[in-house]
Formats: sequence, structure tokens, C-alpha cells
Amino acid sequence: MTYQPPEQPYPGPQPPPAGYPGFQPSPVPGRRKLGTWAIVGIVVGVVVLLCCGIGVVGAIVGGDSPQATPSASARAVVDGAAPTAAPATPAAPVTTAAAPPSVAPTTKPAPPPAPVTVVMPDLVGLNAAVAQDKLKRLGITTIKLGSGDENDTFVILPENWTVTKQSHKKGAKVALDELVVLTCTKQG
Repeated sequence: MTYQPPEQPYPGPQPPPAGYPGFQPSPVPGRRKLGTWAIVGIVVGVVVLLCCGIGVVGAIVGGDSPQATPSASARAVVDGAAPTAAPATPAAPVTTAAAPPSVAPTTKPAPPPAPVTVVMPDLVGLNAAVAQDKLKRLGITTIKLGSGDENDTFVILPENWTVTKQSHKKGAKVALDELVVLTCTKQG
């Protein structure tokens, strides 16, 4: 009987040590570089998103609403004048002697300013949502709903509540920016 060492699997080829001349580490599998156009696309996308975000924030902070302004022809129709079409080709310049200045056209007087106060309606007995809508249609901007119930202390859905008291009496003059408090109950 002769001694044989136990069999060990062959470890396969080993890379040469890092200091060995001509050593090149193998590339990492599955990793690709981004192309130039992919980077340009990402940059353009980020810029567009930033611009949109800045526009939305500016509209929120500035209080602007995204409403279209009427065109010149739409304003002319509202004013009662017929809209005129602009010529397709520019006309040749006409030279005339300087005319004396004519009389300035008359303009319509400015509309009267909006009322500063309104007459308070009787809201007792109405559904709180209906009462709130009436006040908003009158132009009152600051409306608070309070609870008169012991168990239900917050008015969450005004549709489920009935107005029992109002902070201003019926017929009183109320400023548009004045606080109006409506006390409500869930009890029928």
C-alpha cells in the first residue's frame, strides 16, 4: 500500500498578481456606460421638470390662475365692434403731410367699484354647505363653521350639519373680508 494524498479539485486558472506586467483586470459584467445622447436627454428632462415646477410654485405663490386672456377680436365682439382681419401682406408705405392731432376718442367710464359691504341673509335652519355657498356668492371670503354639539366638536362635512346661529344678525351690513362664524349642529 502506498500513500496517496486526498484528491483536491483543480482550482482552474488564477489571474496573475496585480504587480505582474501585462495584468488587466476583467471588466465588471452587466455595467454599461451611458451614451452622449442619453446624458443629453436626461439633462433636458431635468431642465424641463425644473421649469414646470418653478412655474407651478410661482403660480401658487403669486396667486395667478391659469386663465386665457381674451384675444383682440374677442374683446372687439364684447365691446360691440366687428372684428377686422389684418392684411396678409404688408401694405406699401403711404406718405402724407402731417395732419393736425385729432380729438382724443372717448372712452367708457370705469365700472363702479365692487361693494365693500353686503347685507347678511338669514341662514339659521339651512344646511351648512348651502349657507356657506350663499355667503361665498355674496363675496364674503372668510367663513368659519363651528360646532354647537358636545360630542361632535369639528365640522368636517358641512353637508351633514345645520346652521343654528350666525355671528351677524339678519340684515346687518358685513364687510366682504370680515369673519363670519356659523354655529352648526348635527341634531336634526
